[in-house]
Formats: sequence, C-alpha cells, structure tokens
Amino acid sequence: MAKNDLKKLRRQDLLELLIAQEKEIQQLNEELETLRKQVQDRQIRLERAGSIAEAALALNGVFEAAEAAAAQYLESVRLWSEEREASEPVLAPQEDTEKQKETEDSGLPEDRTEGEGEE
Repeated sequence: MAKNDLKKLRRQDLLELLIAQEKEIQQLNEELETLRKQVQDRQIRLERAGSIAEAALALNGVFEAAEAAAAQYLESVRLWSEEREASEPVLAPQEDTEKQKETEDSGLPEDRTEGEGEE
C-alpha cells in the first residue's frame, strides 16, 4: 500500500493490517524453518552417502584380502596334496587286493612275508 493510503485508514483497519502481516510473517518463518530442515536432511544424506561409499571401499579391501588368503590356503593344500601323493607309493587296485588276500590266507600280518620269521 502507498503511504497516502495508509494515512486514510482508520486505526482498526491499521491493526487488522498489522495482524495480517504478523500471520504472514509467522507462516513465512515456519516455511523457512521447514526448508532449513530439508536442506539439513539432504546434507546429512550426502554425508552418509559419502560415508557409505567409503565403507564400501573399505569392505572391498577386506574382501580382497580374504580372497587372497583363501587363494593362498587353497594353493598350500594343493601343494601339500601333491607332496603327499609323490611320497606315498601308489599300488594298483589289483595288486593291493591280491596282497590283502595273501596276508589273510597266510595268517601273517601284512608287514611280514612268508619266508620271514620261520626258523
């Protein structure tokens, strides 16, 4: 309103204008507070997103270390298995069965042969 228009208003009209402006100010302050909270929430989300990304990278490192440890373990088991197979004589299944039958038939323990122990 123009200055001249305000001079022409009665006291009651001026008070009503002040009350209306006060209500508008209050609404605008509430809206401002709501918008500030939204901005703060978004900032928190952005910070958390950054933290989540950092955590994911850290977990990725942990998983890589676990995978390397598992691969190392499997390699050691494979090498141990190869060494064990190389150090143990392998009997053909037929030879092993025949040796067991001979031992059972003779009544001798497996590590003794027929010629040994007889005097």
